[in-house]
Amino acid sequence: MRGTIMSKKLSMWSALPLVFFAAFASESTQAHWVPAPCDFITGGGWVWNDFGAKVNFGAHGGCKHGAFWGHVNVVDHSYNPPAHLKSTRITGYLFDPAFPNARDICGEGEVTLNGSTFAARFRVRMEDNGEPGGADRFGLRLSNGYVLTTRELGPPGPTGGGGNIQLHKPNPSTTPPVPEPGEMDMCPGLMTPG
Repeated sequence: MRGTIMSKKLSMWSALPLVFFAAFASESTQAHWVPAPCDFITGGGWVWNDFGAKVNFGAHGGCKHGAFWGHVNVVDHSYNPPAHLKSTRITGYLFDPAFPNARDICGEGEVTLNGSTFAARFRVRMEDNGEPGGADRFGLRLSNGYVLTTRELGPPGPTGGGGNIQLHKPNPSTTPPVPEPGEMDMCPGLMTPG
């Protein structure tokens, strides 16, 4: 009987480090991170939003000389006059292992809506799925709650958009910041646009 109790106590004590390790690992695990080696993505075009209005975009981002680099410009025509996001600072560039051709660009920008301008954080998803670009994907999430779910640029016409996104290979200038920040530092409170 004594051996059984002692065995249970030893099993419990040997399991505790595993429990603590699992708890720590789940807290520090990230779904997205800076690609290694770092690269860059460029693109432009338009998609239809959920209300049947055109959303134009032009965006580029990546790593350059130890910092994040890029610019994002989005115009949503479902508003009159159209709503406009213009980036003022790029705070992150992320790789998603579930979508190896996709990159997220995070940052801060100015949104002009109904005649007033306000600051907002953003997270853009761009995905390069080959040429000529119809299968490429674009999406946007803003800190004020606006979401344009990631969707195909598609064939031009009533069900698709147009444009092209290019994921470029790394080169000697595409070096990331050191140390590399975590996802929550780069895109605080903003999940991928889905």
